[in-house]
Amino acid sequence: MAPDPHQPPAPLRGVYLLRPFAAAQSRGYLKIGLQKAGAQPREWLLPVGLGLNFFVDPEQTGVTLSFAPGEAALERVGRGTAMLARLRRRFKTLSLGVLNFDGVKIFPAGSKRQYKTYCKHVRFARISQTPPDGDIMREHPELITGWPPAAPAGAPATITPTPRIAVALHLHYADLWSEIATLLGRWSLPFTLFLTITSENKDLTSRVTAAFPGAIVRIVENSGRDVRPFLLLLEEGAFDGFDFVCKIHGKKSVSHGRVLIFGDIWRRATFLDLIATGAQLHKIIRLFQDDPKIGIAGPARFFIVSDSAAPRDLLGNNRPVVEEIAARMGAPIQGDTFDFFEGTMFWARPQALEPLRRLQLSAAFQTSDAGRGNGALEHALERLFNHAARAAGFRAEQVTGTII
Repeated sequence: MAPDPHQPPAPLRGVYLLRPFAAAQSRGYLKIGLQKAGAQPREWLLPVGLGLNFFVDPEQTGVTLSFAPGEAALERVGRGTAMLARLRRRFKTLSLGVLNFDGVKIFPAGSKRQYKTYCKHVRFARISQTPPDGDIMREHPELITGWPPAAPAGAPATITPTPRIAVALHLHYADLWSEIATLLGRWSLPFTLFLTITSENKDLTSRVTAAFPGAIVRIVENSGRDVRPFLLLLEEGAFDGFDFVCKIHGKKSVSHGRVLIFGDIWRRATFLDLIATGAQLHKIIRLFQDDPKIGIAGPARFFIVSDSAAPRDLLGNNRPVVEEIAARMGAPIQGDTFDFFEGTMFWARPQALEPLRRLQLSAAFQTSDAGRGNGALEHALERLFNHAARAAGFRAEQVTGTII
């Protein structure tokens, strides 16, 4: 990132207020350049939210900060404001939202509610090994910026026997199709795409079938989010005759304090682990082929687990429904060990999901539940795919598209 020749990089002395402008806010991130004295400049990507400003607090002198013209404004604050800002970020609950870019602390300057919301997002990003100030963002900036439209071709198909692959994609937000099409276009192994959408969209349908001939597009009622459409396909036998099915969906955050980029990071990190490259596809297929006991595989960074060493209540308000469905599968919940892939995206053998298929649960969803959080049937089922695989005699495996 070349700094504006009419605005040289600002040497940081004290605490500053960073105000991202509309272009950066609508995009969801601000590119900043930081340089320590005697070191090479480095570029970072700061997640920003609508209406959210930031304090910038360098730990040492001799640091300069730059950004593209028209992207933001940087203003030094008074001593009193600086003291309050530093005091605020030292509170345990608020320190979670502090990002450390090359020794420069950047943290929200908004209301207490905005600060806590940002902290919650940053905390989850750290737990899932996708912190904006971590090395993963330098190695995979596409987690914030998205993948470029022109993608390299996948590696030659060398897996034998050639597996029969189904991709079950639920897409409520049609604008995410281009991103997913870019990634699926990198594959060299053949697959059949099953796309479920919640309303008629002739333009999207024509784009999908043009990019992936043979794709099957279904309109389903907007109920049960991505879970019910997948169950409908499973119960109707759409995956019969396939060796593996990849379940993905166009996850997008549309609330939670309007820091939407964190939802994009979650989705793209999941895609990185499951579908982003031909090499990752081959890695996952070989994993299944080499171990016939693997029934389901999902992203390690979103593998949520409790056991006797670290008992946690992973079921919450979903517990009554989870326990009832597990019992109907003939595999009651027992002991402290429990796990699931948060976000409900994974690879699976269709036969590993047979215990759920037999229950025909797609008919149990209610349209009045749309938009409900924990306690809705789809959230209970999110926690039962791994359990179903084990009930069928398989086990769950974690995968990653990068070293974490």
